[in-house]
Amino acid sequence: MKLGRTEKLMLKGYYGEACKKALELVIAIAESYGYGELVRIKGAHISGISYKNIGDSGLEYLRDLAEGGARVRVKTTTNPCGFDLDKPWLFDVDEDFFKRQMEILRLLKEMGAKLSLTCTPYYVDNKPRRGDHIAWAESSAVIYANSIIGAYTNRESGPSALAAAITGRSALTRDHTDERGPSIVIDVEAKVLDYFDWSLLGFVVGKLAPDEVPLLKIKGRTCNNDKLKCLCAGLGTSSTTSIFWLTIDGHDVGHGVKRISITRRDLREVSNKWTLTREPTLIFIGCPHCSLREIKEIARELRGKKVKRDIRLLISTSRSVYTMASKLGLVEVLEGAGAHLIKDTCLVVSPIKLSKSDVVLTDSAKTAYYAETITNAMMAVGSRRECLKVATE
Repeated sequence: MKLGRTEKLMLKGYYGEACKKALELVIAIAESYGYGELVRIKGAHISGISYKNIGDSGLEYLRDLAEGGARVRVKTTTNPCGFDLDKPWLFDVDEDFFKRQMEILRLLKEMGAKLSLTCTPYYVDNKPRRGDHIAWAESSAVIYANSIIGAYTNRESGPSALAAAITGRSALTRDHTDERGPSIVIDVEAKVLDYFDWSLLGFVVGKLAPDEVPLLKIKGRTCNNDKLKCLCAGLGTSSTTSIFWLTIDGHDVGHGVKRISITRRDLREVSNKWTLTREPTLIFIGCPHCSLREIKEIARELRGKKVKRDIRLLISTSRSVYTMASKLGLVEVLEGAGAHLIKDTCLVVSPIKLSKSDVVLTDSAKTAYYAETITNAMMAVGSRRECLKVATE
């Protein structure tokens, strides 16, 4: 293992016991999966901060680090927590959950992390530049950072991202080099238009090639980065990849590379498993968190309409984007229609109680997949326009 003077001092405890333990974790990862070297990072993004996900053992781990003097050495942001800090009542939060979640946030803040509480830090809070080396957890954000922004990050876990933040180092792996080229070509013959189409496409690509780095060839591709964000989330849900490529990136994958096609039928086979057969009780939009542009589009769709009394419509975004939406009067439009624009959390990491009689409709393959495994509710998927139409008509 190649170590510089600072790393050697960290291991000797000159930077505190917590920093020493954090570096030991990063080194163990580098020795197991990397090239036996570390890479200096410019930023970090930590996942696994909801009490629902990490429980008492995770809380104790964070407490040990904080008591050991842990402080982040680079700009560090945080994933969603268990509830909207201003509207905990929306998520069935009991007193015990509330106290423990707030303790987690206090410890992270004490270490110097910014409580951005979003899976889309790149919109406002923590946007790296092309070529930056970073350490991000949260699969959708990792794929976005590598594929859309052109940064370099491993697909970190919550603990490894926090360790990287504390040391300012991450394991040098293939993800931090230009060796991370595509290993399979995906000819996308299906039309992908709506946010849900892109989310579903990512999920299907991951299902068909779970261990590959895909190069997507999409005819007549017209989309924005918000839709590619949905592709990242779907892909991160069903595959282990940390990056995808598009034909526009001009990569020559050479001869002998595997090649498969994805048709509308492939997308339909997956979406049919989540067909809406009953009136939904909850409609969820915002996985990953909505951008300001998306909120403007949703507000335009809902202006002058009313959400049905027996349906909850939750639209999730980051605290930073929420503030901008509020200044533009968009929150007033959404709430006037009976929708809830929520921040800091999402359906999957909240303790919200859903029974077998509940039906959740969403435009996110990621939400449908995870919520199906952790709740008793029936899941259904549809386009964003369909979600909003069902909510109001």
